[in-house]
Amino acid sequence: LPALSMVGFVALGVTPTVAIIVLFQVLRRTGNFAVARPTREVLFTVIPREDKYKAKSFIDTVIYRSGDQVGAWSYALLSGLGLSLTGIALAAVPLSVVWLLNSFWLGREQERLGAAFAPRSRVPV
Repeated sequence: LPALSMVGFVALGVTPTVAIIVLFQVLRRTGNFAVARPTREVLFTVIPREDKYKAKSFIDTVIYRSGDQVGAWSYALLSGLGLSLTGIALAAVPLSVVWLLNSFWLGREQERLGAAFAPRSRVPV
């Protein structure tokens, strides 16, 4: 999803049309439901059950709503600074790069924690 966002924001910056906005939105939402959401669920497999449900509730309410609010404020701020849709889209590209790097880091951490908590099979010698 971060790579798709980078491509989408660049496309929107280069060609700011309604068709690009619609295509970008459809692809992002499809990617979110098909890939990102199930992937996020996998991140919870290495923590205890009680912590999992506490964390999920917090993320699903506080984090998502805060993200929505920060997005709205960012758009208002950048618009207030005089940036057009093109400028705002291009300003989002570096954020997508940071998001992509963070997703790689999270994937490595998931693998590391999964390996640390995986049951070791014992084969009698």
